[in-house]
Amino acid sequence: MAKNSVLPVRQLRNIVDSTANSPETWLSSVRYDLYQRHCVRLRREKKFEVWLICWDIGQDTLLHDHGGSVGVFAVAKGSLVEDYGTITQPELRTRRHTAGTSVGFGADYLHNLVNVGMEPTVSIHAYSPPLRVMNFYCWLPTGIHHLRAIDCDTPEPDSSMLETQAAALRAAGA
Repeated sequence: MAKNSVLPVRQLRNIVDSTANSPETWLSSVRYDLYQRHCVRLRREKKFEVWLICWDIGQDTLLHDHGGSVGVFAVAKGSLVEDYGTITQPELRTRRHTAGTSVGFGADYLHNLVNVGMEPTVSIHAYSPPLRVMNFYCWLPTGIHHLRAIDCDTPEPDSSMLETQAAALRAAGA
């Protein structure tokens, strides 16, 4: 991937923070669904894209990376708990993000997010270059195991079949 086709994380953070602090640009797109996260692309340009993701209580992602894209996410409403690390780290760390916070990350970053709060959450995400693939993982005591790469043009590809695969790996103690 050509270096000039990727925006720096600090520039993405400015875009995400500005968007998160401008609810008039995304409030009409907010929808909560008990069965799946709702997402809407707010902006797409050659070098980056911006997404709104709505999280009902208890919703989470599988452990994933962004297929070589760098990114930033900001919590605009509510809160999210994040497990994060890199493929080369033997363990994941955990932190909580509340409304008004943002996190930037490089191409080697992997994480999962969950809404453990008592209210629905809204987050704004930007990726550069725009998403083309996401890799999904399972963390086990023996390390991080790659489950599958999924071609995508959204931060919410259908990964439902991977939950069963991850559960089987955990049960087997791989």
